[in-house]
Amino acid sequence: MKTSTRRKEILECLKTNGSVNILELAALYNVSSMTIRRDLKFFSDQGSVTLIHGGATFNRGSIFIHNLSFKEEHLQKEKNRIANFCVNLISEGSAIFIDCGSTTKELAEALSQKKNIVVMTNSLPVINILSTIKDIKLITVPGIFKEKTQGFSGQMTSRFIREFKIDVLFLGSAAFDISRGATNPDIDDTETKRILVKQATRVVLVVDHTKLGESSFMTIAAPSEIDTIVTDKDADPAMIEKIKKLGIEVFLV
Repeated sequence: MKTSTRRKEILECLKTNGSVNILELAALYNVSSMTIRRDLKFFSDQGSVTLIHGGATFNRGSIFIHNLSFKEEHLQKEKNRIANFCVNLISEGSAIFIDCGSTTKELAEALSQKKNIVVMTNSLPVINILSTIKDIKLITVPGIFKEKTQGFSGQMTSRFIREFKIDVLFLGSAAFDISRGATNPDIDDTETKRILVKQATRVVLVVDHTKLGESSFMTIAAPSEIDTIVTDKDADPAMIEKIKKLGIEVFLV
């Protein structure tokens, strides 16, 4: 069995059962305990598990932040569809902001067809992508770099953002529920996102369906502050109807 296949199965086991035992996994996959330890260390480095004596537990709490690399591997096709749709929401001459996140990173990849727009971002991956596109004016946002989000946040970031008016904000979040709105686990990142919401004329929340109906540590934006949600077709229809009743425009792609 390939390492990638084994790790995928182990991660699914962690999600289902909450924890795993090294010796049991070694016997199941007919590999050494050291091999399983490396697998679990791989997940730990991504922020998805906590290593414990003899095994690991899956991080489910509202304060845990998965590394961007972990998020990028999750629902890749769905995120790509969301990103390609969001390109159609951008008019020529607009000033947009692309937030940190795996889905918003996909949006940067899809922007190569656009011209005569200004893009602001605090996401290092987005900066790297857009730096090669000559027809887009790129404004990079300063701040303290955080490895897990691969972005810049903090007081310096917030002060800088307050100087600008944003036509369309493409906002990422860890979760969304109908009572609290968009939520996030990181304090500094949440504060930055809150400032972005205040400076934006239109707030477009880009999230895959697994984040709908969930809740995280801190509120980014109340439902009344979100204009549009773009998500994938696997979203729960009942949840979508509840969101629409809040007056939020929803696109399923």
